[in-house]
Amino acid sequence: MLDEAIAAVEAYRRVINEGTAEEVNVWISDDFIGYFGYYPDRDYEVYRSEHHKTDNLETLAMYEGKEPHWEYSDLARNMRTENELILSAIVNFSLHGKQVASVLAMEVFCKEQGEWKLYRQHMEKYATA
Repeated sequence: MLDEAIAAVEAYRRVINEGTAEEVNVWISDDFIGYFGYYPDRDYEVYRSEHHKTDNLETLAMYEGKEPHWEYSDLARNMRTENELILSAIVNFSLHGKQVASVLAMEVFCKEQGEWKLYRQHMEKYATA
């Protein structure tokens, strides 16, 4: 099951870098909760599924033509249950090939009705680019 889950995560990451916002949103669980603590103007924001999907549409539209790229360096990954993969990674984000942000991420992917979905995500600013 680990190999299947890892393959799904890799597919998700390809979609983030190569797909549309709509394609990315297919990977977001309807029960998604995200905690993002990397904003310059506030400590954190908590996202539920629909808010996160709407934000994805707006954010990816803003990046159009800027060559956005997310580079993941996994730190740890483990199957919590047969249908849950938990992993941590450092994610470096670049525009036009120049790194602009780095976050420490913890993610949980769950298998829902036969499909792997991003279920939980916690991101914290890791380093100043």
